Amino acid sequence: MQSRAAFDWVVMAVLVAIWGSGFAFLKVATEHIDPLWTSAIRTGVATLTLAVALLAQGQRLPPLRHAAWRAYLFLGAVGMAIPLGFFAYASQRTPSAVVAICNGASPIFTGVLAHMFLAGDRLTPRKTLGITVGFAGLIVLVGPRLASGATVEALALSAAIFGALLYAISNVATRVAPHVSASAGALMMVGWAFVVALGLAIAFEAPPAWPIPAPSLAAVLILGSVSTGLSNIGYVFLVQRRGPLFMSMSIYLAPLIATGLGMAALGERPGWPAFVALGLILGGVALATIAPRPAAEPA
Repeated sequence: MQSRAAFDWVVMAVLVAIWGSGFAFLKVATEHIDPLWTSAIRTGVATLTLAVALLAQGQRLPPLRHAAWRAYLFLGAVGMAIPLGFFAYASQRTPSAVVAICNGASPIFTGVLAHMFLAGDRLTPRKTLGITVGFAGLIVLVGPRLASGATVEALALSAAIFGALLYAISNVATRVAPHVSASAGALMMVGWAFVVALGLAIAFEAPPAWPIPAPSLAAVLILGSVSTGLSNIGYVFLVQRRGPLFMSMSIYLAPLIATGLGMAALGERPGWPAFVALGLILGGVALATIAPRPAAEPA
């Protein structure tokens, strides 16, 4: 049992590193690729990556009549294609570290939704306090932009926060989706996400100019193969084994990694509201998702 729990934490650590660095790659990708096309390309690359992984494992997708296909259509659209577009839009208009901080609110939303829809994840006074602190962090992050009249940046932050809400919906929905293997579930999710993202890109944006500059092309390929592709096997795996709240803890450290990379690699300098919001959101997530150790029983 202990080795199983330790393995889950190793998977969690890998996901934190992948998703934390993904915001810097997203910032580079959107310099020359519009948001919806960024999402379409990365989900297309992810679909190919996961198809190869599934074949290498000797697994198969369930038959088309299986209920999981309908469930993962919802997950791919609401939990991936649409929020990826929102995050790409926000990355064009605000530092990658700030977008990552907005994404850090996903566990806060997950806690509320899990309480509403999952019998085993009810809010406690501790979780409620954490959610309240986390929402205060969002207000600190967006409020100064609205007060100063920076409506473009405030709109970008609002889009990123809405993307975090959609991620939270996906976290909860994955828990109740029909069970399939982690690799099959990840492939179905990103496959449907690619269909939706490509449709949105064709409908609303012109295709990117070719040739795409090498840094942006490399960034979107890394996002597709690693951040959106292989990492989703771990995502489905952990949600199925440990539940949405445990999975949402992967976002606990990702904003810290994203902030450090944004400052070191991209020269970003987030303002003081971003750091205050980061502290409040991470503190709220800690209260809402990390259970205190039970007191030792007397001998």
